[in-house]
Amino acid sequence: MSQTRFCCFRLSLKQMAEKVFHLQPWTLQVQTVAQKLIGEIRSITPELEVLFMGAAALGLPGKNDIDLDVLCDAREVGRYTRKLRTVLGSPKETNDSMTAWEFQLDGFEVDCMLSDPKISHVPLQRKRFEILKADQKLRDEYKKLKEACDGLPYNEYEKRKAVFLEGKVFSSKS
Repeated sequence: MSQTRFCCFRLSLKQMAEKVFHLQPWTLQVQTVAQKLIGEIRSITPELEVLFMGAAALGLPGKNDIDLDVLCDAREVGRYTRKLRTVLGSPKETNDSMTAWEFQLDGFEVDCMLSDPKISHVPLQRKRFEILKADQKLRDEYKKLKEACDGLPYNEYEKRKAVFLEGKVFSSKS
């Protein structure tokens, strides 16, 4: 979550060393909750693209969280942040080019980022997601990696995940 998924949610090195990665089994309910939230976002901002990416979207075990990206032009972040507050609540972080929310919904952690794909993590994240989504063998390898990391320090999990994503995913399809 080389790069952690949301730079604004990045844990400090000390926090990562102390935190342990606990693999949660995938459940259909995580996708159901995600689709409901996406529907609510689209009901107030139908013109924006909403992406559901990450392990839960792939049907894989992991943190069993909901990772959403809502895409807009950087100049519109302030306007859409105000609109999305009605569904997502108060943001965890906001600046001129992005807004990030982190909250619990129906028992699931939600990480949602409003950003401009021209200047954010989205193109790389989308490419990784699409490669994994299209390749069952690679997804199975990724699942095995996650299972092998259960109980490891979070920083070790992130390191192994980054090596896998940079090596296996991009070397196989780049």
